[in-house]
Amino acid sequence: MRLTGIRWSRRTAGVGAGLVATAVAGTVGLVVVGLGEDGAEWAAAEGPVTTALHTVDFPTADDREVAIAQRETDRFAMVGVTWANPKIDFEGSISVRTRAVGGGWSGWLPLDLDNHFGPEPGAEATSGKARGGTDPLWVGPSDAVEVRAKTAGGNGSHRLPAGLRLELVDPGQPKRRKAAGAGAVHVRPERLQPVAEVQALEPTSTDPAPTDTTTTEPAPTDTTTTAPAPTDTATTTAPVETTAPAPADTTAPAPATTSAPAPTTSSPTVSPSPSTPPNPIPAPKVVTRAGWKADESIVLSPPTYGTTVNAFFVHHTAGTSTYSCTDSAAIVRGIEVYHVKSNGWNDIGYNFLVDKCGVIFEGRKGGIDKPVTGAHTYGFNTNTAAIAVLGTYITSGAPTVVQDAVAHVAAYKLGQYGNDPYGKVSLVSAVDGKYDQGQSVVMNRISGHRDAVATECPGDSLYAQLSGIRTRAAKVSGLALAGLTGRKSGTTYHTRGTFTASWSVGTASHLINSFEVLVDGKVLLTTAGTARSATVTVTPGAHTLQIRAVHRLGWTDTTTAQSVIGDAAQPTIGTQRKTR
Repeated sequence: MRLTGIRWSRRTAGVGAGLVATAVAGTVGLVVVGLGEDGAEWAAAEGPVTTALHTVDFPTADDREVAIAQRETDRFAMVGVTWANPKIDFEGSISVRTRAVGGGWSGWLPLDLDNHFGPEPGAEATSGKARGGTDPLWVGPSDAVEVRAKTAGGNGSHRLPAGLRLELVDPGQPKRRKAAGAGAVHVRPERLQPVAEVQALEPTSTDPAPTDTTTTEPAPTDTTTTAPAPTDTATTTAPVETTAPAPADTTAPAPATTSAPAPTTSSPTVSPSPSTPPNPIPAPKVVTRAGWKADESIVLSPPTYGTTVNAFFVHHTAGTSTYSCTDSAAIVRGIEVYHVKSNGWNDIGYNFLVDKCGVIFEGRKGGIDKPVTGAHTYGFNTNTAAIAVLGTYITSGAPTVVQDAVAHVAAYKLGQYGNDPYGKVSLVSAVDGKYDQGQSVVMNRISGHRDAVATECPGDSLYAQLSGIRTRAAKVSGLALAGLTGRKSGTTYHTRGTFTASWSVGTASHLINSFEVLVDGKVLLTTAGTARSATVTVTPGAHTLQIRAVHRLGWTDTTTAQSVIGDAAQPTIGTQRKTR
């Protein structure tokens, strides 16, 4: 067994049962308290996390099947298998079973064999020789493993790849400090917490409570309604992108692109960090690399940059979907270690990651507002960005909160460069793969990994949700007038002149620039994108009322016209008593 990093002390094995994690929504802080062997309380100390990779070479075997018998190991929480040649696709199956710390053995679990290759040849300096491999699988805190690998069988043309190696990732934990009440805090320098106890990150509340922040203005002659929608016929792939800091929250004119000429496939530029244009989309709330405690010591080279973001790829990590969201930071940290130490890449491949609770994590370093070149979509990494959803989405789709998060990040990355998330783009393959090197391919601006690479990623169910994600990212959906105060007779509302109009919308508030209240086709007043009601005053007589929503990328949607009659002597609608 070859070891890289730090070993766990056997003395820490019994600590996990007494640990309690608490977190405040919207923050990345964590308080973890547990009893040490001396009976004293210990809590998480500030500082970096030390990660570890433990590897086991497979024994010599025939060309068709090999196994690693049950064995105790150093503590780990993520497992995968790699092989020497990154160009080889393993046609067969690899299964693992693990023993939970203090518990029993799992059943046999398949490892995903989609070899994603990562960066194009020569695109980045790597910390080690690049290797092919399975996707990593999160199994939780474990201390024993068994593995078996076999080829697809048949006529003997399939062989086991050379250099098979088991990868056991320990995502690490912060050091602990003694919780000494009001007294001094003592840091225990060499004791680490069990890997199960990680930063608790629960999703923050989505939209603020609607507020009626209306600004009245003279009625202009604006009678426009919906913007022309570009056609959305799903085709092939799209490249990846990077993470970005919070841009100024300003509105911008509608993007003018539904398709684009083929971008060049020139190599990305190394630092300094490029300047970026203003972004009409507010930055998504992300857990930064410092927040999820990325192991920066293993990232040996600075990030490289493209010049724009032409497309946005959606992935899934193909691991378990039954994880707890309190483990998400450790899962992301484990993926970083696997991509760098096991696959031999310079950094984590994805620009962003998101868990099933909708919490977004910064991926590859370089700035979430910059066109960072990732290692996520082989042949299309430059001038694109990507997000990976933690879990497998083959038979079940991603929750709504995840779709909203993906749409927000996609709109943020594409909108910064005036690219319509609902449009299409022509991309050029930089390698021979699903497409020939130099081949131009027309794709959706928001595409699935499978559109660019021969893979089932991001899973059938999540892939089927991409059309809706494009709509969430680019347009206003689900806009409807909920009601008016006043009396209703048939389909017409009667009011004494001033009333409250309420509406609902499916698009997230952070993607809506404003709502406009139209009376007789003209804008009477404008409200914030968070508002869901407004106070309206009309003159006596018959009128029509509409609500128009303006997306931050310029698209609009307008409700159907509602008849309103302003009447100082508002009639009484209902049953009247007959006079004798």
